[in-house]
Amino acid sequence: TIKIEDFKEVNRIPCARNALLYGIGGGIAIGALRFLSKRSIGTSANWAVGTFMGVSAVSFEMCQMERKNKIEKLKMIVKATDSRPKPDEKMIVTERGKNGAFNVVIETPAQVDAQTSKEE
Repeated sequence: TIKIEDFKEVNRIPCARNALLYGIGGGIAIGALRFLSKRSIGTSANWAVGTFMGVSAVSFEMCQMERKNKIEKLKMIVKATDSRPKPDEKMIVTERGKNGAFNVVIETPAQVDAQTSKEE
């Protein structure tokens, strides 16, 4: 569910910045090309908005998919090397952008071992 508070914190949503920038750039480019070819402000504005929405949605979803795959790979590496944190510790995964434009820190909640909970 989307809330009004979500729009106030768009900068905290991973991948949102790049998706919006790609959408804005694509919308301006397609809108300008449509205006130059048809000389109609209305249709060029519609094309610009539609392109903005489409490009933003696709690039956001692609970035989220890549991010999810990265996190799963990191979890597999941690599991394979058996360097898991103790059950009462949090695991912190840090992700930096390719150009260093953003930094995301993911804290996983403390994990409770299945064997420990069964014994209690």
